[in-house]
Amino acid sequence: EDDCTTSGVTLDTNEKRIIFINRPQPQKYCSNHISTAKYSTFSFIPSFLFEQFRRYSNCFFLFIALLQQIPDVSPTGRYTTLVPLIFILSVSAIKEIVEDVKRHRADDEINHREIETYKSGQWKYMKWQQLSVGDIVKVWNNKFFPADLILLSSSEPQGMSFIETSNLDGETNLKIRQGVPETAKFLDTKDLAYFNATLECELPNRHLYEFNGVLKESGKTAVSLGPDQLLLRGAMLRNTSWIFGVVVYTGHDTKLMRNSTSAPLKRSTVDRLTNTQILMLFLILIVLCLVSAVFNEFWTRDHYKRDKYLGIDDYNK
Repeated sequence: EDDCTTSGVTLDTNEKRIIFINRPQPQKYCSNHISTAKYSTFSFIPSFLFEQFRRYSNCFFLFIALLQQIPDVSPTGRYTTLVPLIFILSVSAIKEIVEDVKRHRADDEINHREIETYKSGQWKYMKWQQLSVGDIVKVWNNKFFPADLILLSSSEPQGMSFIETSNLDGETNLKIRQGVPETAKFLDTKDLAYFNATLECELPNRHLYEFNGVLKESGKTAVSLGPDQLLLRGAMLRNTSWIFGVVVYTGHDTKLMRNSTSAPLKRSTVDRLTNTQILMLFLILIVLCLVSAVFNEFWTRDHYKRDKYLGIDDYNK
């Protein structure tokens, strides 16, 4: 298959997304459901324990606690180290759970926001997480865009609209986006009813200010699309009553999510320094134990017959 070239825009057929507007998609794309939480119900215990036992101090005290379960080895009680260790891990687990529950609630609030979507010839309210690639949506003034959209038309002349991207890049100045003339004329529902087109665009990526696409409408000349037609998830519509847009990237394929990172497993400089010191302490203890065992062997061999009051007569046995 040849490369698709229209108005100076080239899309390699192996590196493009083909979207059928107002029709079902032949290919399954990413859901618009997002999750920024650190843990799930099933991953919490293994992930939490892995994070905690990256600290060598916890490994050291766990090793000591296990040794203390052997009565002949430990001169102290069986639980003198185990109970404090369990208490510390429990407090850390509660802290992680509380923080992650907040993330889950924030995700649910976003996923359950509602948006007007054009389905089967009429407008329906749908949850953000139910949106699919190729859906046509209507976004009102002072509302966030639910996914990465291509601007079709707006309430303003020539398909103009203003957006605020402070959540994306920190800029508070409004930016202008404008639909192409071929779609800027869509002002009501009946215009959308007869809109039958295919949109070819680049694969999802993290570049906020780059976009290449081609809009092909039946029986008409193909039109190139660029960053001026792209409305990013996380941006807000300003000073514009409404816009019509078609969904091109959803969920974790959106540029916002591509630029976000998962909650990291924090490891401070103090942790790294403490790990080194704990490892050195452990090695010193091992060396001391080995040296003491060797010297004890020599001393006992020399004294088990001579110093019978020590009770080591059965040494050879």
